[in-house]
Amino acid sequence: MTAADIFVDYVSWLRINVPFAYENLAPPADSAELQALDAAIGYILPAEVKGVLAIRNGQKTITTGPNSGHGVPCIPTLNFLSTTEIREHHESWSEIRRGSDIEDLQQMGGVFPGAEGMIKPLYTSPGWIPLWSDPISDDYIGLDLDPGPTGTTGQIINFGRDEERHFLCAPDFTRLMSILLEEVLSGVWQASQITSSTSEGEKTHPWFGDPEEHFFNALYARFK
Repeated sequence: MTAADIFVDYVSWLRINVPFAYENLAPPADSAELQALDAAIGYILPAEVKGVLAIRNGQKTITTGPNSGHGVPCIPTLNFLSTTEIREHHESWSEIRRGSDIEDLQQMGGVFPGAEGMIKPLYTSPGWIPLWSDPISDDYIGLDLDPGPTGTTGQIINFGRDEERHFLCAPDFTRLMSILLEEVLSGVWQASQITSSTSEGEKTHPWFGDPEEHFFNALYARFK
């Protein structure tokens, strides 16, 4: 099965099991949006990633970034980034790489045992393309188009502000989509609620997954 085929099955599961997340899925990306993204990030995205974005261009409302609000995650506990958001997050990290402290930051980077040589021990790379993001921090699951000497271009890794140590989430995007479908079909990730504090007091919102859990942890457990 292709990544797009798997994603169609995943969307069908969302519609039945997490309707608020299903309703938050955005319309498809068109070819112009996909071409503009390639031009902006300086890399050609793999066809399997474009195939998924051509079905649903991320989610309509996210909980981080310039257009943030309360949006139910469309990936368990994670935002599904659109072409616009991928570009914006990638550009914000380009600014970090242009900063005067980039050499010190790069020395903070490392890899978990088992990923040596596969992933470069850096804090950030222009070849790391965010696809899914933590709802409240600049941490990502995304493409590694700048792998280590024994890695593979297009492998999936973790990276971001608090993800300075990296592990291999999946060998490619199609396998990542298979893992996502396997995880939700296992019954672990269900519709739920999350409570946030506002000026009017605490408010409860619909959510996807246990608010005390994180999909990064599920991917790391599979890596271990």
